Amino acid sequence: MSVPKYLVTAEEMRALDATAIQEYGIPGVVLMENAGRSTFQILSRHFKGNIRGLKAAVIAGPGNNGGDGYVIARYLINHGAEVNTFLLSPREKIRGDALTNLEILEKMTPHVIAIGNLEALGRASASWRESDIIVDALLGTGLNAEVRSPYREAIQEINRAAGIKIAVDLPSGLEADSGRVLGVAVKADLTAVYGFRKLGMSLYPGLQYCGKIEVVDISIPVCAVEKNPPKALFYDEPEAGHYVGARANSEAHKGTFGHLLIVGGSPGKTGAPVMAAKAASRIGAGLVTVGIPASLNAILEDKLTEEMTEPLPETVVPGYLGEAAADRILSLAEGKRCMVLGPGLSTHEGIARLINRVLAEYNGWVLIDADGLNALASSLDSLKQTASRIVLTPHPGEMARLAGISTQQVQQDRVGIARKIACDYAVWVVLKGARTLTACPDGTIYVNSTGNPWMASGGQGDVLSGILGGLLAQGIPPEKALPFGV
Repeated sequence: MSVPKYLVTAEEMRALDATAIQEYGIPGVVLMENAGRSTFQILSRHFKGNIRGLKAAVIAGPGNNGGDGYVIARYLINHGAEVNTFLLSPREKIRGDALTNLEILEKMTPHVIAIGNLEALGRASASWRESDIIVDALLGTGLNAEVRSPYREAIQEINRAAGIKIAVDLPSGLEADSGRVLGVAVKADLTAVYGFRKLGMSLYPGLQYCGKIEVVDISIPVCAVEKNPPKALFYDEPEAGHYVGARANSEAHKGTFGHLLIVGGSPGKTGAPVMAAKAASRIGAGLVTVGIPASLNAILEDKLTEEMTEPLPETVVPGYLGEAAADRILSLAEGKRCMVLGPGLSTHEGIARLINRVLAEYNGWVLIDADGLNALASSLDSLKQTASRIVLTPHPGEMARLAGISTQQVQQDRVGIARKIACDYAVWVVLKGARTLTACPDGTIYVNSTGNPWMASGGQGDVLSGILGGLLAQGIPPEKALPFGV
């Protein structure tokens, strides 16, 4: 990416805010002013500058999100909107910069309404349903438990309203780091994000609650970010320089672009290594060899044209690989930058021992996918003794087996689980699914922005393995190759 597009956790954003205030001397009230003014400007663009006469409901909680809401209310009033501001928190609990902006607003308008109970909320929500604009300034990035009353009921009423709903920094009810819905969440049409996208807003299900996302500059100093950069990035502009630039050498030849070895296949699963091999060729690997159980070799020779095949020693059951194939695989791997291990491999007895032999003795890149991951799950500690550099490409079910947890637990904390495996075992992890993640051994996360449900079909993972292996075989660094390939 030409410019890093950081995704921040709640803690990282709090630290950046604190640094701006304490080290650079930017008053918190200035950051709040910048946030509220920018949100108003987003609304103004949405309505093509025609704010006068519109009805707006600003629904504010007790913290800085509420303070942002008071600034937005002030700008709406100044531009001719009819604004009612609703306090969901007792006024005495509002402090600091938020209180400063509330006091200013109270001097400008009598339409600041405290909601003390659910009956009052019911009366107030009637006006929300008549509003053209609903500003969600209830709950911020600090939320980490189920939404409680009266905020739960307020969010439900906001969602019933027909007007344009704009969320302040993050739709209320979302967990900032994971995108989980904490019981109930505002379904926004627009979200004005302050400083940087919150990590959970780029993951499902949180992404579905944000509507159109606009990131606004609230004046966090760039030098403060550079000193402590966030550990996750939104990957929406693939950097192809390493990939395309290699083709600029007019004297390049097939040896320049690496030789990839793919090991896989079993009865009924010969298509998997074929798809991986064709993908590797298409992405530009100079040479591709597919190692296949000997009795299946003729099938692959019929299916492949550019790629070479190598019959490998089988187990006593024809069509399956086991530890007996290790010596030949290691011999074939000599001089090759990368090996893809797993497409269609099966979970036949002996696969785990085969993988352990390869990892112990091969010092190139090993990308482990599919049945290779299933076999590895019982001996994950072998990753700590390997001579290889490892890439794991699990789907959520495979990741659950690797981590010893349920698939549901993986999906509830995709970033945390991928990062933990990557850091604990010093490997690269590509956790597949909607918004595929690339986790680096240093804890950096790339969140992919592309893909769609039409890709939900058998063989997509095999194609991805071939693409990633083909890029690594060309010598492209993993931090470039993996998110680009995804």
